[in-house]
Amino acid sequence: MTPGAGLCQTCAWSRVVESARGSRFYLCKRSETDPRFLKYPPLPVLACLGYEKTPEGQDGEAEAPTEVT
Repeated sequence: MTPGAGLCQTCAWSRVVESARGSRFYLCKRSETDPRFLKYPPLPVLACLGYEKTPEGQDGEAEAPTEVT
């Protein structure tokens, strides 16, 4: 996990994307269906209406919930 990423580190809706140069970004999968969310939010994210904690025992690649509220 990237130090300083905030809520994105433990959000079920985020996915880590690594560039060819080794930079790591957090992709918000909520942005695919909801324009209120940025595809790559500026870090650290300290508050987010769409945050859902990744279930315990998951490694950050949990399947995102299907309902957007």
